[in-house]
Amino acid sequence: MGLIENYKELLNKEFKDLNDILEFPGCNSEEEYKELVNLYIKAGAIPKSELKPGGWYIGQCRNTTIAQWWPKSGFNYIRYKFGDKYVDTINHFEDDDGYDLFIPFKLIYYEE
Repeated sequence: MGLIENYKELLNKEFKDLNDILEFPGCNSEEEYKELVNLYIKAGAIPKSELKPGGWYIGQCRNTTIAQWWPKSGFNYIRYKFGDKYVDTINHFEDDDGYDLFIPFKLIYYEE
């Protein structure tokens, strides 16, 4: 069974909480990547086109579960590393750059 088939089976239910969100895998082709993006959106991940600038989102990546969206730079979050804390940036899962990606699924705060 291939990557897409495994993820189709695992993503056939809607995200209800953080435990439902699977880490976004590396893909073997652009076609496979686009299909996975669509599977995540179908399961409840929020596409970039629906994100609100400055909005805070609950989601999943390796280093955080809460991040703030900015269209020009991606998601900002507070990162803790070796006893230090600083603002770090991470891409939305539609903008895979070969590193960790943030998968937002719920807006928790937004003020116009």
